Amino acid sequence: MVTGGFGICFIGKSFPIADDSFVRVDPSHWVFDVSNVTPNYKELQEVSLFLAQSGTLDPSLALGLYISIGGAEWQYRGYVSNSQPSEVMPLQWPEQDQPLTVGPGSIQLGVSLEPQAEIVQKEGTKLASRQDFAKRVALDLFRYMESFHSGSSGETLVLPSNVLERWFSRFEDKFRRDPDFLVRRGQVA
Repeated sequence: MVTGGFGICFIGKSFPIADDSFVRVDPSHWVFDVSNVTPNYKELQEVSLFLAQSGTLDPSLALGLYISIGGAEWQYRGYVSNSQPSEVMPLQWPEQDQPLTVGPGSIQLGVSLEPQAEIVQKEGTKLASRQDFAKRVALDLFRYMESFHSGSSGETLVLPSNVLERWFSRFEDKFRRDPDFLVRRGQVA
């Protein structure tokens, strides 16, 4: 049971939004229509989910945050509990195969009251995703350094002394233009 309420705030894009702005689907699920904030949902990069006061939840429960686009399956993004009353979570909107007509209800954020043990399992999956991201960053660096290979020095790479600065500048530029560029790339080695 949620006794004191919760809220969200889209970082840099909204004021706090209280739980009474959500549609309560049933006693343990709430849905928020993201188009109430902006029609361009991709502008919303991060969201903070927070409990409005201490002791809001039963100690064995947590609130999970999910997103859904165009009626697709809900995707987990993070949680809050009495022991962790607020959290900033990346939204990481999934890519669509076909153009999406954004309208009321097409981009949704969901909050679900769940046993904390189930949420802990979902966090383990999220950690694996972060490890995959780290592998993708490392692979991007390796591929950049590999581009300096002339082929005549065997397995030895001869690199400019500022290779990391040059790569990081390039990485920052790509990341600024498209924060999801690593996720959409091919497989991780």
